[in-house]
Amino acid sequence: MKGLQVGEKVLAKWIGSALWFPAVVTAIGEYEDSYKVKFEDGTEDNLAEKHVKRESAFRRRSRSRSPSRKSPSRRRSRSPGRKASPSRKISPSRKSVDIPDGTQIKMSQRKTPARTEAEGARPATRSGVQNLDAKKGAVPKTTHYEFGGPIGAFFTMFSLPLVVLYLYFTCGKDKCQVTFDPSIISLNWRDYIDVTAFEIFIGWFVFQEFLAILPVGRVVKGQPLRTGERLSYRLNGFIAIVISIALFVAMIYYNCGVTALYDKFLPLAACAMIFSLIMSVFLYVWALGAPNHALAPGGNSGNVVYDFFIGHELNPRPFVKSFDLKCFCELRPGLIGWALLDIAFLVKAWTDFPENPPYPLICVVFFQVGYVTDALIFEEAILTTMDIIYDGFGFMLVFGDLVWVPFTYSLQARYLVDHPPKDMPQYCLIPIILLAVGGYIIFRRSNSMKNNFRKNPNSEESASYETIPTASGRRLLVSGWWGLVRKPNYLGDLMMSLSWSLFCGFDSIIPYFYPIYFLILLIHREMRDDGHCREKYGKAWDNYCKRVPYRIIPYVY
Repeated sequence: MKGLQVGEKVLAKWIGSALWFPAVVTAIGEYEDSYKVKFEDGTEDNLAEKHVKRESAFRRRSRSRSPSRKSPSRRRSRSPGRKASPSRKISPSRKSVDIPDGTQIKMSQRKTPARTEAEGARPATRSGVQNLDAKKGAVPKTTHYEFGGPIGAFFTMFSLPLVVLYLYFTCGKDKCQVTFDPSIISLNWRDYIDVTAFEIFIGWFVFQEFLAILPVGRVVKGQPLRTGERLSYRLNGFIAIVISIALFVAMIYYNCGVTALYDKFLPLAACAMIFSLIMSVFLYVWALGAPNHALAPGGNSGNVVYDFFIGHELNPRPFVKSFDLKCFCELRPGLIGWALLDIAFLVKAWTDFPENPPYPLICVVFFQVGYVTDALIFEEAILTTMDIIYDGFGFMLVFGDLVWVPFTYSLQARYLVDHPPKDMPQYCLIPIILLAVGGYIIFRRSNSMKNNFRKNPNSEESASYETIPTASGRRLLVSGWWGLVRKPNYLGDLMMSLSWSLFCGFDSIIPYFYPIYFLILLIHREMRDDGHCREKYGKAWDNYCKRVPYRIIPYVY
């Protein structure tokens, strides 16, 4: 609606609900088609034009009956002894109104409620409980393919295990170079299938499951599903990593042979691959019996190969409804396993060369274990990521969580066990440490700002943030690091990953696989997110891109 003036009384739609409340226009939005309004309880917000209307735009619904209903012949007869029922009264706290587009709503004159839901929650009904019918909760067929469609998904599934094996064989104890020598590949199946490695992997997985279901830690609600339901998640990941590392340190103290993780690295990786394949098959078969509304928006194409790769069901919870298998695998066995592999590699290096402390390896282990710990301290943040709210749980995430993360992300630590940098003076570690610390600061502060804004956009801290309103009623954050680049958390991630490789020196490019791969991964994720947001927010996203032109790296990309 054009022409609203500052100070004009209006009716504004409360974000995250279907209710309209009296408000006053306090400013014309910096971006087109938006206004800043102040509600009666003092709450101020930037709203899209469609959510701010003049009071004259609403009209009371007439309570008069049609002529035929007024006819005496239509009146219900009443026995002489029956008392006349009192006329129905309209509650003064509610009025039924129409808005210009013909949609009937209820307008409340009660005190404006405080918003507590994070940005991105689905609108609630008048009662505060979402009431979506089955059709609205249905997941449509996936029409947009990613990763090259079914063919690309097939080759990705085939190539990922080969990459893991390639990194192991090309970066061994004797040399670490890009050139691939087929003669170094073992053809003896006993080098891949090891009973002890199998027992270690399965025991570790079960142990982490046990820690995850312990009745300790907060229980929080995830993002609303299509049906309006919000799943519960128990957050005790930090407790899990503390217990895991404490027990691992105790095993080191009592000489329990933790260096077996280094010696049996190949069979452990092979066991993880086999386990991931079996789990992926189970999850796909399980998803075939799931209701439509439980399927993943990106994995409901009807193509078996593609849906198997992306994941057919969004939040599989087989057997135990309170245990979310996807969220568990995202943060527990693979991520904590990566940290313990690093520690085992450090023990191996220090055992073999006790007179020569491996300072670069110590730095790598310190920062990577800290990175994993940070993820589990702020475990709740994963509930708003694309992995949880959009992607299904299929081969892509299963293999990534259980194989790719622990057995490729530990590459720098494994490299430094066998190839410590010989010509790197210790003072060269200082700028690398500063790069790692700077990356972490950007990563943590940007993620904390985003998460705080989503959890409580009406807090005093959030009120000071600069935002861009959207037609859906949500706001886009453009303050602090989020005003510099669109993905500042990705920038911090890349700085940290580069620092971990710099600790390895420059004798081989293989240890730089992680930052190179990570750069490609994050660019792809940013492009996926950009596509979703452009479709979701329309013109507001264009305004956002003008305000924040750089995607990940300032003045570069």
